[in-house]
Amino acid sequence: MSANANELRHLARMHWAQDRPGSAIETAWTAFDLDSSDRAAKRLLVDLLHGFPAELTSERRPTFLALLTDRQVEPDFLGPAGWHLVLRDHAPAGAALEEIAFERLAAAFGNDDLAIALLCEAPVYSAPAERLLTRLRRWLLLSADCRRYSALVSALAVQASLNGGAWPFDEVERARMATADQAIVAAYLPRPRVVGASSAAAADPITRAVTAQYEGWPYPAWTRITLPNPRHFSDLVREIDPSAAQDIPIAANMLIAGCGTGRQAAKVASRYPDATITAIDVSEASLDYASRQCAALGIEGVQFRKLDLYEVAQLGQQFEAIYCGGVLHHLHDPERGLSALADVLQAGGVMNIMVYSRLARIWVAGARTLISDLVQQSVSDDLLREVRRRFLERPELPLAARITRTLDFTTLAGTYDLLLHRHEDPFDIPRIKRALDRFGLRLLSFQLPDPPAAAHYDAMFPNDPKHCDINSWHLLEKSGSRLAAGNYTFWCRKD
Repeated sequence: MSANANELRHLARMHWAQDRPGSAIETAWTAFDLDSSDRAAKRLLVDLLHGFPAELTSERRPTFLALLTDRQVEPDFLGPAGWHLVLRDHAPAGAALEEIAFERLAAAFGNDDLAIALLCEAPVYSAPAERLLTRLRRWLLLSADCRRYSALVSALAVQASLNGGAWPFDEVERARMATADQAIVAAYLPRPRVVGASSAAAADPITRAVTAQYEGWPYPAWTRITLPNPRHFSDLVREIDPSAAQDIPIAANMLIAGCGTGRQAAKVASRYPDATITAIDVSEASLDYASRQCAALGIEGVQFRKLDLYEVAQLGQQFEAIYCGGVLHHLHDPERGLSALADVLQAGGVMNIMVYSRLARIWVAGARTLISDLVQQSVSDDLLREVRRRFLERPELPLAARITRTLDFTTLAGTYDLLLHRHEDPFDIPRIKRALDRFGLRLLSFQLPDPPAAAHYDAMFPNDPKHCDINSWHLLEKSGSRLAAGNYTFWCRKD
């Protein structure tokens, strides 16, 4: 890695922190050009293009396609930028769907390497693109001429397998599928999922319901991750709090509590190859998914176990590090879950926790009013497609538009988790403080999502460079700042 590339990445982050996305992306591309194998350069570009998709220019089309298909890059977050470019090239701006010549569009998309790659690499993360592609798929089905566009139809079938069959369709299409070519039918309905074991053994009804959800719709759906540069876990802890690193060995024993389909486990194992990692979850289907995905990526060293988080002591281990992201707020008793984790955390060990923010979930609750007649119905693929249709058809509603801009909305499993989850118990800052105090945990640092957020916080609270002052975070939450509109992710230590 050249010093120049390192300096350019640093400069790009400075531009980003100062709200100059165009300069940030241009500088990041220059760093990437100097060393296209550098994982840090790839990660920076993925983060920037995810945040600012309209900044992708046509001149960068070939390089972007190479980045999108790179086996070391997670393609999901590049979708908005890629589809922005494809739609700009092929879809008339401002044209109604009824006015589009779908025969011309099918030929254009079928001959566009970037459009085909976007369909085959990740769920379509662009509501305008999905609306257009859904109509294009309907035209292919009803025209009975889909074999002329075999590359496009095959790519649409891959897309259906990636999103779980998420795109809505009407009764005319359903009837036509009974006699249609199986190639186009596969673009609607992927092969049936393999449902895991029963959740009947779970102790409480909430755990049974949550387990059943993830047995039927393992979450999150993912294919690969943006591989980080390997490092020692103790070095990360030293950056967060030098005094905390003294108790963390290089080969740390780690727990991923509530690993789901294994995406976080894969990221941690790739980042810290010296670590020993145990990953637990209540869903057999999710664990099977996790095992398959990690094996496909050549990620070893993760032991997956089916186990209720409440029963984590059954592992008979003490851990130097625990990751628990997106789990506690779905438990019947989140504090009991945190207590169980604190009991198996070694003295001096650290935990990384993500919980829903009560403030941040207000807008999701507001959006659910659009599907109030559906939320208590028995969940099926058809119900989830109807939920998605409601939001896709109301882009003029700010809350609906915001829902369709989330990554979770791109798949059936994500839609279920985002909008129909049967149990949520989100946190606020006082509740986090009470829980940490109760279980002998010391806050080390809240994580901020990007350089602009960190710069904004530092300007508001210049005396809290570690982002660990609980009173500052409480003031932030009460202020209504955009920084309080996301979930809470933080590091804490068992002293």
